[in-house]
Amino acid sequence: PVVPKQPLSAVAYCYVNAPVSGKANDLSKLEAVLKRSGVVWAKPLVKPGTEVVGPEKGLPTWLCDLFVTRPTAKEALDFLHALEAEDLVPVSI
Repeated sequence: PVVPKQPLSAVAYCYVNAPVSGKANDLSKLEAVLKRSGVVWAKPLVKPGTEVVGPEKGLPTWLCDLFVTRPTAKEALDFLHALEAEDLVPVSI
């Protein structure tokens, strides 16, 4: 196959951990993020009302699975970090 001289796009992927222990709340933010350009998937790994563990009590629960794409690796990683910071699966204490 023909290989491009520059990558056509870059991706970033991660499982988002629970920041604290408590209950996972509604998933509407996670569902809404799917409509954004560059978001390939945003899959929930918990259901609303699920008890989750944060790092203060042990190995954190994975809340969701994110996969994004951008023109460069740095842009993809920055976009992924920005999404993580939006608290897509809120946890109430």
